[in-house]
Amino acid sequence: MYEQYLSMPAVPAGTILKRILQKENLSQKEIAGKTAIYPQRINDLINGKRKFTPELSFRLSKALGLSTLGFFYLIQTNHDIYCCEDEQEKKHTPDLTKLKRALFWDSEMKKINWKRSAYHIIKRVFEYGNEIEIDEIVKFYGREKVTESLNSIPPTDKWHLFNRNNNRKLFEL
Repeated sequence: MYEQYLSMPAVPAGTILKRILQKENLSQKEIAGKTAIYPQRINDLINGKRKFTPELSFRLSKALGLSTLGFFYLIQTNHDIYCCEDEQEKKHTPDLTKLKRALFWDSEMKKINWKRSAYHIIKRVFEYGNEIEIDEIVKFYGREKVTESLNSIPPTDKWHLFNRNNNRKLFEL
């Protein structure tokens, strides 16, 4: 019933527990009573202050009628791996001294996952960036990846199309 959450590693297990409790119309106190887990511990799990153990996961899974053994523990593990991978990917960045802060006004540049956000970054740089910024992005991602990303922009996306096309011509992409 809730197995789709197993394939969502970006979502913490506590958030998923909270969502399931909402869908089942159960309070934290009610699930605590059904599982013999202290209500404060349930709250700590939901708020990410504690990690799920196999035992806690087993009790919660059983009380909620989930068929997957260790449901929350599996989600917790998937999320931990996702976060570790995300931290490793964030270490690989373009030369940030060549990118103006204004280009990424809505993000903290050191927190951007440049690998996972490639499409959006390439699109933004080709729409708003200057030659130095575009050159750095082309060096970082490679011409093939940049061309692939630019070609995947839907034809209905007319936002800054003129700038994007001019920059493609300038860099022969």
